[in-house]
Amino acid sequence: MLLHPRTLRYCTGYGSSPSTQIVSIIKPAALAYLEVESSVMESEGGEFKIDRRDLELDFSLSQKSYALTINAVSMLATNRPIFFKDSATCLARRTMDPPTYDDSASNSNISSLSKTAVTGVQSHLKASCLTLLRHSLSVTSGGWETLHRALSSVGMELQANKAYAAAKQQAALKTAGRAARNRAAIFYEWDQSEEVKRVSKRQRATDDALAQMRAAKAAKGLGNGVQLPASMVDACELVLLNLRYLPSQRPGAGGSSSVTRKKPINLDFVVDAVMTNGASLVADESRWYDRNGGAAWSMTVTSEDKTSVAEGKKDVCFKLESKALQAASLAREGKEGGKESDEAKIFVDQCQTAASDAFSRIVLRASSARSKSLGDIGNQIAARLAWTLRGVQPSSALKSSLDFSVESVSRATQSDSNEKDTNNPLIEFAKDRPLVASCLALDIVSSGGSGGVNAVNNNTGGAGSQQKGTPTGSTLAGSASSLANRILNEAYMQSFGSEQDCADTNKELYAKSLDVFVSSVVHACNRANEKPNDNDRKRAATLAASSMPQQLAVVPSATPSAFRIASSLCDIDAVNKKAADIARKASHQTIAASSAAHAAKAAAETRATKALLALRDAAIQRSKPDMRRSAVDCAVAITAGRLPGSPSVEDKALKLVMNVLFPKSTELANAVVSSATEELERAAMYAIENYEKIQRANKAVLAKKKSGDHYNNKNALQPISDEENVAMERVRKPAVLFMALCVRRPEIIVTLMRVSSKEGADVLSKAVRNNMYKLAGTAAKKHGAAAIALRVSDMIQEKEIPLLLAFLDNLAQSSDNALPSQELIDACHEIQRKRLDAKGKKDARYVIPIVSGVKREELVGKLPEFVSADDRVFKAALIRMSERLGRHALVFRDEPDKENPSLNGMTLCEQMVFLHRLDFRGVGLPQKRYLEAIRNCLEEDEIFTDRVIMAALDYMSGAFLAGEDGLPLAYMRTIILTCSKHESLHSWICHVLLPRLIEGKIYTDRRQWEGWMRCAKMLENTGAAGVSSIKEGKPILRFLSLLLLRWFLTYLDFYFFFWRFNLTHKQSKICLRSS
Repeated sequence: MLLHPRTLRYCTGYGSSPSTQIVSIIKPAALAYLEVESSVMESEGGEFKIDRRDLELDFSLSQKSYALTINAVSMLATNRPIFFKDSATCLARRTMDPPTYDDSASNSNISSLSKTAVTGVQSHLKASCLTLLRHSLSVTSGGWETLHRALSSVGMELQANKAYAAAKQQAALKTAGRAARNRAAIFYEWDQSEEVKRVSKRQRATDDALAQMRAAKAAKGLGNGVQLPASMVDACELVLLNLRYLPSQRPGAGGSSSVTRKKPINLDFVVDAVMTNGASLVADESRWYDRNGGAAWSMTVTSEDKTSVAEGKKDVCFKLESKALQAASLAREGKEGGKESDEAKIFVDQCQTAASDAFSRIVLRASSARSKSLGDIGNQIAARLAWTLRGVQPSSALKSSLDFSVESVSRATQSDSNEKDTNNPLIEFAKDRPLVASCLALDIVSSGGSGGVNAVNNNTGGAGSQQKGTPTGSTLAGSASSLANRILNEAYMQSFGSEQDCADTNKELYAKSLDVFVSSVVHACNRANEKPNDNDRKRAATLAASSMPQQLAVVPSATPSAFRIASSLCDIDAVNKKAADIARKASHQTIAASSAAHAAKAAAETRATKALLALRDAAIQRSKPDMRRSAVDCAVAITAGRLPGSPSVEDKALKLVMNVLFPKSTELANAVVSSATEELERAAMYAIENYEKIQRANKAVLAKKKSGDHYNNKNALQPISDEENVAMERVRKPAVLFMALCVRRPEIIVTLMRVSSKEGADVLSKAVRNNMYKLAGTAAKKHGAAAIALRVSDMIQEKEIPLLLAFLDNLAQSSDNALPSQELIDACHEIQRKRLDAKGKKDARYVIPIVSGVKREELVGKLPEFVSADDRVFKAALIRMSERLGRHALVFRDEPDKENPSLNGMTLCEQMVFLHRLDFRGVGLPQKRYLEAIRNCLEEDEIFTDRVIMAALDYMSGAFLAGEDGLPLAYMRTIILTCSKHESLHSWICHVLLPRLIEGKIYTDRRQWEGWMRCAKMLENTGAAGVSSIKEGKPILRFLSLLLLRWFLTYLDFYFFFWRFNLTHKQSKICLRSS
């Protein structure tokens, strides 16, 4: 049967319940079915046969209606076995022909299911069919074939087979023997869990709640607990029908017959009973303010004019009750006389209670109003009254909102202040103006479903009760007409007073009220983080966080404290830690817990993102510079780590600052740079304040190193102690943020170096140098390495030179696996020419970063500059020359074309060779410094290993033997130092090097020959491996060999003595002849 579109629209929702939709379809379907049945029976002689192919079975229902129908059919099948087969057939047919998603219907007036809802209904149908197939009745009633065919048609044949096997097993156990039943009983007893206890406990809790609800209804009176209908007409009809059942005597107040009532039974009495759903029948008659204050007045008819009566008009006179008038008079007299009587106190208390009750009624009526304009008017009145009724405590209906607000401000200020709660200005504000505080948190409490508007309406009943189709009171959609916004607007309007002092006080009140509101939002989110499985808390947190950007966008003004409190949403480290701990557990029992923790983590990150969105909107949309600057400060503080936030949130904050705020406008860019500079200054102050503490910790670690404990710190930029590690992590984030801004604005690089070079800020300087590669690499790509190097060098002062050298060093290494460009090399030489030292000499440190890309021929000319510098600079230059030539460390490369040199850098072997060949006298270098430089190289045995020294000595001895070049002055000295440093080279020196030098006639040079003799004696005295071949023989042969060696050495000494004597004699003869 195909229903009319108008009927379909009614059935698909818009305020109707799921059961209403189903009944609306069943009624006409049943009538049509009866008509078809009667017509068929009349035409075919009473035989009932229907061709179902001609009937339309598609209905447009909501997802809840489908779920309700499916569950009802399943329950009918399992609880009434006679209907099992028919119910199974019904579900199977619908499973094979499920509802589908129609794109065309989504744009028409006829409502249709969404794609997600269609998937849910289809899954529900499959699960229901599978459950029925697994039931033993599917075997006994014969409905398993239909269910199995339906499941197989949707691709669940495997599951259907397993379910049918389980059903057959259960059916077989009913007629099986005792052994089979015992085995099954043992299995079930072993397999059962605590679910039974949990179900029984839940059932007891449900029974207790039902008993409490019945007791509460009975306490209201009026028909021994009968609840009046929500409709006024139905309620009046019910009261009039039950008037005859009222007792002849009036019951006493609170159910006690000893207390007599003085209030007459009239129309007002009956109306109050209907309006309050019977609550007025047990009210205390001493409270004159009941019925919106109407109980304090009496109404009398003053005239009985026939004309007026005929026209339906009468003159009515209202008078104040004598007791109320007397209490007001006593209160006024006591206030004027300075003494307050008990009657006056009672009157004041009743006035405050009356005001509180009236205020609660206004708030609740406004929250449940169907008309938007009526609700807005109610919120305006409530906002004005909340600020007017100072010190008035809220009623029980709003007490939970006040408690929530006080707890929120207490939690919000615990991390920022060490003061007690009693000294907290926000708590004092909440206690001084409790109605304001309760209204600011009312929407959040009501959205959580605990103690809010919904609960209040259910308890108060009457006109205040929640009716069908009435809004629930959650006004967190961000509209300007919500109660919280009306409260804030009223506070802001009061700040524009005539007197300056009063205006300043009101401005403080507005700031405090805004802080209370934001604190309530943050507290709702924190409560959800503490218990992520609580649905009420999750709902309240989701609504509060999602509405906060819109709420802060419509408030008239925003304060820095409100932004700081909102930024605390980004602190989700506890949630991330809990999720990580659960994820590390590999047990199957933690799969569900891990999934829930991951969902809680994702929800917390989503709420933190909402806080960032609020800061973004405030920074972009606000017109006042101070508000925009406050929002930017908070965003930058989150990025810099000053305000707490998880790593993922900090990354989002960095993207917000760099990719959204900075490029938006020049004003925002300046604000971002200014805020980042302040964060860098704070980091420098932190480093200076902890300087002595870090130094003491570092000394303790180094002392342990000297005492023999294991310690290894090859990289000088890495932290030494734990204290230094913590401090570096603290200052790293603001430094990285400022470096990112330096790429956009290169002129602020000098600020980075100036702040980082402050005295005592060593930790910050180390953190900057650790992350300098990020700045150098990005700046080189955007501005060019040579241009940015010259630009930075022109801006810095003498104190920032170490950071400039680090910047140049990272610029040269910015291109992976590539030598420094010629432009950068020329730029470094230009910087060296410009920045001379105090003596007017060039500083070799400026060219060290680029020596790996300089031609070897030029580096040979630069060697005197490096040798003349201190040892640290000299070693750094040697390391940088050979850093890209590690594979050729043992090779002395020959130029392919000597006229056009093409070799870059200098290998370790080449460094030793050119150092020995250095003409130190020609370049004005002292001989002592020249020899000391070579000695320093030999002492760095991790760099200049024995193989490197061997290669260099071998190359120089080979050139000497070939006659290409003579032996350098320090050659034999280097061999002697090598013998004392590297024992592994003794054999090679004895067997190869020394004989080669003899072959090259080293004895012709007296100084070199003396070194050769000294080296030979050293090898003899040490008994090294070089002379092991002599010592390995027999004692007689070893003696003869040593004797021969000594004779040979003595012979050489005499030979050269006589040779020098003859040479001297010849020279003297030549001199005499010439004279």
